Amino acid sequence: MSGYPAESIDLYEDGLEAQKAGHPDDAEDLFRRAFEAGHPGGAHELGMLASGRGEDDRALEWWRRAAGQGYAPSAFEAGHAAEQAGDRAAAERWYRQAAEGGHSGGPLNLGVLAENDGNRDEAMRLYRRAWDLGADQAAFNIGRLYDNDGKGDLDAAETWYSRAAERGNGGAAFNLGFVREDRGDKAGQLEAWRRAADLRHPRAALCLGVHFAEAGDEDAAVAWFRRAVLEVGSESAAHRLRDIHRGRGDGRGARFWSEFLTGLSVYSPEFEAFGAYGSAAAIHRQDVLIKALGEGYTSFDLDERTLSTGGRTFHGMTFLGSYSHVSRTWKWAWDNPHFDQDSPAIAPLRAVRGYGERQEIPELLSGGLDLSGFPNPHQAATTMAIAAAAVLGGNGVHSCRVNDGQGSFYFHLDDPSLPAAGFDPITAPRVLMTAAEVFPGDPRRVVLGFLEGHGFRIRMSADTVDGTAPDGARVTVAFTSEGLIKAMTVGRGDDG
Repeated sequence: MSGYPAESIDLYEDGLEAQKAGHPDDAEDLFRRAFEAGHPGGAHELGMLASGRGEDDRALEWWRRAAGQGYAPSAFEAGHAAEQAGDRAAAERWYRQAAEGGHSGGPLNLGVLAENDGNRDEAMRLYRRAWDLGADQAAFNIGRLYDNDGKGDLDAAETWYSRAAERGNGGAAFNLGFVREDRGDKAGQLEAWRRAADLRHPRAALCLGVHFAEAGDEDAAVAWFRRAVLEVGSESAAHRLRDIHRGRGDGRGARFWSEFLTGLSVYSPEFEAFGAYGSAAAIHRQDVLIKALGEGYTSFDLDERTLSTGGRTFHGMTFLGSYSHVSRTWKWAWDNPHFDQDSPAIAPLRAVRGYGERQEIPELLSGGLDLSGFPNPHQAATTMAIAAAAVLGGNGVHSCRVNDGQGSFYFHLDDPSLPAAGFDPITAPRVLMTAAEVFPGDPRRVVLGFLEGHGFRIRMSADTVDGTAPDGARVTVAFTSEGLIKAMTVGRGDDG
């Protein structure tokens, strides 16, 4: 890069920054100026932007212009485009240019062409060259050639699969498990599959779940099947979880996992327990927050962690996620590719994910959720966001419509200038009854969570929960034999 004019380098790097910040129009202008100032990388990135818009001919034009100035990444892209178009001769020519320029994809793809032609020795030579240039996929391919479906040189296969796995190739780690199995190393097989699962190989966690299920360790099997569903969307693992929960007599759990990939109509039992416990306090916080914020246009700054609405700007904002009114799906901000998960306004979500991991709550761990089976998917997303935000403390959740009403963004606020939601004997009965309607499965847990959250001392009997606050305020809730709220009395404390 040092051979390019200084001005072109600055423009190119500014273009990359604009692209990272989500400003494609600015990035396009900067890349064009960088290319005109002498940096072929500008043309390459213009090609990538055009390709992302589906303008394949325009993309190829930019890549050829950059490759004409010796830019190896563009030569590779031009080769790939030629291969996709069925022009073998042009593909080889561009791949060779990419290889000569030090791009690892050049010899790697030439090796694939040679292997498809049945020229194993030439493929092996090209893969080794690609490996020397940094392509982990080349080591995978070398391992696969040595492996030969378990009939080849297993020592060499293990060596090359291990090298690729060390560089983060999940397929190599997964195949390494089978090589070790063929060599009688069961412990090594499981170790390799664990590594593959950590690298999000689509079958590794499922295979580990099957292994532990067959070994009789159902709890370990469930843990791996859950990972297979949550991390890679394994349908087979979801069916396994459904069957396990059904066998345990857990109908709600069985229903949740059977619907997870096709459209949820219920929350998981784990989320129900979590959400019910904090629901009444969350509803009260929302009431206080909505009154304080008022109505108005909403804007936000992820770097400054600020949210502006109603003519005021608030601090301590966390961007929770978004709901699509079109697909009726929820996506956590930490899984949204349009945003940097290290952004100051998104990084706090690690606490929510961490809580989800400790309490094994699927809704807090899956990057996206299909809520289309709920009677009101938008309300289901709102309930989930409000419940999850309780992990962060603060004031509550604010949402606004985006993209011409096709979506909604959800934000959590933790600003000391906003009023706190302390215990209010006037609103307590209403928020408790509302929360019990939202989470009807365990009204007692709703009441306990609310009272314990406000520091009440609790006494319980078979049909009553009685709480006394430090200031003397008292709440007594009676339940029917079916566990529903039958009656409630609230007494003011010394300060009332």
